[in-house]
Amino acid sequence: MRRRVVDPLRHLLLLVALIAVPVVVVAAKLDDRAQTSVLHVLLSFVALMLAFRVIGKRELGRLSPFELVTLMLIPEILSNSVQGEDSLLQSLAGLCTILLLVLGTSLLSQRFRGVQNAVEASPTLLAVDGRLLERNMNAERIAPDELFSEMRKQGFADLAEIRFAVLESSGNVTFVPREPRFAQPALETGPSATAL
Repeated sequence: MRRRVVDPLRHLLLLVALIAVPVVVVAAKLDDRAQTSVLHVLLSFVALMLAFRVIGKRELGRLSPFELVTLMLIPEILSNSVQGEDSLLQSLAGLCTILLLVLGTSLLSQRFRGVQNAVEASPTLLAVDGRLLERNMNAERIAPDELFSEMRKQGFADLAEIRFAVLESSGNVTFVPREPRFAQPALETGPSATAL
């Protein structure tokens, strides 16, 4: 599949709009505190992305690193302005910077596999053909009991039923059964079912 950005003009306009406030604040030296805010957000974003990448998939739960970083930084950026402690320009510069970083990282990771590999963890095999892959489980810090609990939640009673167990980038565990599971036939309801 060829990786490309859909509707590049819309994304370009959004990027330009988000870049405008931090660049004007830094270049025109309108407000020293706003310049500091742009720098702090940039450094915080990079530090949090690195920390979450190192921590691992399981600890993130069901949030992507982008969502988690954004959820942590936006309230912090805006809270001082809402309370009247910082200027509105400082908060807007910080907010535009974080949104620019999230959007830019998202677009780059969608377009370039190398960027995607750097910011998102790849799926990890935890079990193959009913055998646990001890090295991978230890690397991801998953105990066998955790994996068995996830199996039972998804309706598997025995590891022998599993062809693959995969820890996805989202932190969820996916199980691929050895034999395809067929859906139970639906019970008929309606006029023909009541006539029986």
